[in-house]
Amino acid sequence: MKNLMNILRDTRIAIPLGFLLGLELFLQTGLYKSLMQPRSYADNVNRILRMAGQDKDPQALILGTSVAYQGIQVPELNELLKKDAITVESGACEGAKLETQHLIMRALLDRMPHVKTVIHVVEASHPGTARFHQDQANRSMAAQFPRMEALHVLKSHNLKLEPSDYVYFFVRSITYQKDMRDFVLDPLDRFKGIGRRFREKPTGYIYENKYEYKLSAFPAKNPVECVEVATRANIEQMGKEVTDQHHRNAVVRTCQIVLMDPLAGSGNAQWTALFFQRLKVMYKDITDRGIKIIVVFSPYSDVIKDLNAEYRIGEWQNGLAAITARENYTTVDLRKSLDGPRNGDYYYDTIHLNREGATVFTKALADAIRPILLKNTAR
Repeated sequence: MKNLMNILRDTRIAIPLGFLLGLELFLQTGLYKSLMQPRSYADNVNRILRMAGQDKDPQALILGTSVAYQGIQVPELNELLKKDAITVESGACEGAKLETQHLIMRALLDRMPHVKTVIHVVEASHPGTARFHQDQANRSMAAQFPRMEALHVLKSHNLKLEPSDYVYFFVRSITYQKDMRDFVLDPLDRFKGIGRRFREKPTGYIYENKYEYKLSAFPAKNPVECVEVATRANIEQMGKEVTDQHHRNAVVRTCQIVLMDPLAGSGNAQWTALFFQRLKVMYKDITDRGIKIIVVFSPYSDVIKDLNAEYRIGEWQNGLAAITARENYTTVDLRKSLDGPRNGDYYYDTIHLNREGATVFTKALADAIRPILLKNTAR
């Protein structure tokens, strides 16, 4: 013990240890969240938790991934439903798998007492994406919730938690390690991002799609051709800017998705069963609160339309029927809501919508769910 005390008194040891302890104590306060990389996965979750429900008393809550996050213009949806006295809030989050959606749902419903309907926007290819371990993006998002709450939900979803996962959730210097490293490597970029965030005029909504670029800038009939065309596309066509590097990368990445179709890989039956087990856990939490569910099948662009084949929706219908009572949910099929000669004009990439596409899809969604919302709200 005496030797240990002598070591700790050594300034070469004491100062670094004191700094690390001080850093950890600072991170435990939660103050670092305001300095996180804007629009990162973790920052998106914090923005949802901070803004959702402000100045609104919604009767419906949207859950989903980036398809719902970018594809539904919530201000426009609320305007379309205004005459019906229905207000909708969105908890959709980019990259959020079921366990993260479940955490968001629990946090938001606790502060939204009049929600009667959860609108769950899903994709046909989702069932094959389930795994026993969290990916880094969803782990970083789950770490933004109270620890015990997050661990409870993760365990209920049958996720395998290693000792390193517990360290990640409890030691904030590990939780924010990558974010802090990026901060140190490029502090100017971080402060610019934070500055832009503070300069944004508050609208009362978490996100509004402002993307103008179109998938039709890359004419292609299939995913292979799409990758080739997008890789060598010019930024300007006929003197007009039609893309940028971010847009091209998004098109290439989403074109490649169908080439790595999760439902075509080995172990699909196991992953699909695991997905619906997790969906059952989330849906039971919703229905136990007396809330009904609308399951919305979202559209894909023509380039990857095979991902929305009928047999995939059949698997969804069978899975839903097996996990919850039929009176608990209604399915709304909007896979063909953007079909037609202008299909490519509505998409930013092969999966996500641009501003125009989001407006058209939001109108189709409002028309489809209005009678269901009115029925649920009248209960």
